[in-house]
Parts: sequence; structure tokens; C-alpha cells
Amino acid sequence: METRYTLATGPGGTGEVVVEISDTGVGIAPSQLAAVFEPFVTSKKDGTGLGLPIAKRLIEQHSGTLSLTSTEGAGTRVTIRLPAVPALQNAEAR
Repeated sequence: METRYTLATGPGGTGEVVVEISDTGVGIAPSQLAAVFEPFVTSKKDGTGLGLPIAKRLIEQHSGTLSLTSTEGAGTRVTIRLPAVPALQNAEAR
């Protein structure tokens, strides 16, 4: 089975930008899903378990959110929401 990746962007709710990244891979087991944002938790042989925790922290430091949904056998979707208005206001102040 070939895994397909999709990237979608667009305006979200009031003053936000949404980025969704999804795949048609094997998905993540419900028992593992709760721990994906914990540092050093990985299911990969050579993984460090730092990618998602670091990404989540960086996005939250910019007043955004990172969420993940997954279905075993169907794939995973990561949704990033970032505020658009503060960035525009900062650019106008320059």
C-alpha cells in the first residue's frame, strides 16, 4: 500500500491560518496517541521522540495550536492553527 501525503492551507476562524498535513499511512494506535507529544517517546527504531514535542512548543510560543488525530489503518492528520492578525500588525509596525 502506497502512503499519500496531503498539505492544505487556508483561513481558519477569525484571524487565524490553518495548515493541515495528512497521510494515508498505518495510523497511530489509540494507546500510543496520548503520548505523541511527550519528549523521548518514539515508535521508530532510530527516532529521538523530540520532533512533535518541539514543534508543538514552538507553535504554542507563537500563540498557535498543534493537534493530531489518527485512525489505525487509515492515516494521521496534523492540524496547525496560528493567529494571522498579530503577525500582520507586527509587519505594519516595521
